Amino acid sequence: MADLESRVGTLEDRVTDLDIRFERVMTRLDTFIEESRAARERQDADMREFREKHDADMREFREKHDADMREIRQNIDGMGKHVRNMSAATILGIAAIVVAVLLK
Repeated sequence: MADLESRVGTLEDRVTDLDIRFERVMTRLDTFIEESRAARERQDADMREFREKHDADMREFREKHDADMREIRQNIDGMGKHVRNMSAATILGIAAIVVAVLLK
């Protein structure tokens, strides 16, 4: 009987020890889960900040690009007017030469 009681006492001690170890493991696991969630939230916040900055940079780039394209179009239109004026001046010059040659 004493042997049985000592075995039961030993088993109770082992169960108590296992309970303590289990609680420690669960505490560590809970801490790990909380740290993982916090890290994921930080990473999500960093990604949102990066996306917002990227979007702002892209808007700025598009606006600058659009302004540059408008300027280029205006320059091309101005060159077209200049070419038309030069063509008209050339035609008038040739006509003046032809008239001068014919009148001589």
